[in-house]
Amino acid sequence: MYNHVDTDPLVGTLFDGRYLINFIVGRGGMGNIYNANDVKRGNIVALKMLRPEFNEDETIVRRFQRETEAVSCLKHKNICQLFDVGITRDGIHYFTMEFLEGCALDKILKQRHMLPPELAIHYMVEVAAGLCDAHNHGIIHRDMKPANIFIVQTANTPEFVKILDFGVAKVDEDAEALHQKLTNAGSTLGTPYYMSPEQISGGEVDGRTDIYALGVILWECLFGAPPFEGSTLIDIFKATMQEKLPKLPPALRASKQWKQIYKILEKALQKDRNKRYHSMQAFLRDLSQLDTIASGQNDKLVMMETPPSLPVFHFLHTLTPARIAIAGGILCVLIALTIVTVFALMPQTQETPQTTFHTYKFFSDTPAEIVLGDKTLGTTPLSVELEEKIPFSIIFREPNGSEHKILIADSPKDITGYAVNLHPEHAERPMLRVETNPPGADVTVDGAPFPVKTPCNIAASLQMTIELKLDGYRTETLQVTTHGGEMKLHSNLFRP
Repeated sequence: MYNHVDTDPLVGTLFDGRYLINFIVGRGGMGNIYNANDVKRGNIVALKMLRPEFNEDETIVRRFQRETEAVSCLKHKNICQLFDVGITRDGIHYFTMEFLEGCALDKILKQRHMLPPELAIHYMVEVAAGLCDAHNHGIIHRDMKPANIFIVQTANTPEFVKILDFGVAKVDEDAEALHQKLTNAGSTLGTPYYMSPEQISGGEVDGRTDIYALGVILWECLFGAPPFEGSTLIDIFKATMQEKLPKLPPALRASKQWKQIYKILEKALQKDRNKRYHSMQAFLRDLSQLDTIASGQNDKLVMMETPPSLPVFHFLHTLTPARIAIAGGILCVLIALTIVTVFALMPQTQETPQTTFHTYKFFSDTPAEIVLGDKTLGTTPLSVELEEKIPFSIIFREPNGSEHKILIADSPKDITGYAVNLHPEHAERPMLRVETNPPGADVTVDGAPFPVKTPCNIAASLQMTIELKLDGYRTETLQVTTHGGEMKLHSNLFRP
């Protein structure tokens, strides 16, 4: 919980003519956070303001603004919601967000040292779900750590997770330039224990950097310390870059659940990001399956305990000739049954095919729900991983209930997208505006190269296939259905 004892000159004042400041919540490197009453809306908010001494520092101001840019477009339940952004007459930058009652995960770990596996996994499932939404909007957090995972604890609702502090998030192509400025200014993008090898080496980051950080956090929740440690910053970085992941403790190796957990951790914490989960959605899918298994256990502590002693060992504890003979007879029968079973099953043994998933993107000129069967997948623009079951239908459902059905009949090689013009404004020359992040992608229209790279305008037809290709990124094939008028298609390109 928050410490309300600390005082501040702003406590009790009306900030910017609207926010009555109740108490200070915390002090950060760049600014402070206060609990305040929004007298205009009548609700309690968390008010985060930049310290006056930093108002003239363009680099720090840009980092502060960066957090508002990242969070403003994210509405996921596991991401702290932004309300308002402003600047006072004195030039103080600030924004308000929902005020949360609870405790950050770093403080919980200091108190409890470790968490029960089912609780740690549940927390990571909720964090990964929030980051999936951020990644779908082209936003990489880049500073995931326990301090930025807030566990909301209220009297009337179950505890749940909120992700905080997108201040160093990678939002657009200018991020790397800002990264260099902040580094030169002495700021660290990322926290040492949770930084991925590519962050440490100064390489380009993508969503797999956040996956690595969540792997470290989950490891710390389960075992009480990060997997790679050191007494100095250099030692931590060296261990992260060179040391192998510690093995599962011997007492846990007999547990099927612990083996599943370790397998997920091992993949998330690969030093080569190409060997990690290719997306946060894939990581979330495996975590969710493990979460379901853990929550379904009659005795959840089975994941924390070493396997109990079996009655047969107590039977053999006091050896007598009769008991030895009985045990030997039982052992021979078991061996014979095992051999017969193995030979009986060998001709029928087949390799179980793995489920194949593909990433699909959906666009529309106005927001629409994407529905698969009886399940709503999300709202456009949307990228989502689906199990391949060709053919199947996707429905674009508008708020008024109108529906537009798309048949997905072809298996995509990389990423396939579907764009629909739901509310056309009839014009003599329909146009399609194509934008990519990053820009500069080569465009092919119905198999013919387009002379201009993205961003560009294309004379649209009723049905058309757009291919977007940029070195270092996956090629996208987007099938577009238009009914006249103008339509804008903005796609965040994915790394391989």
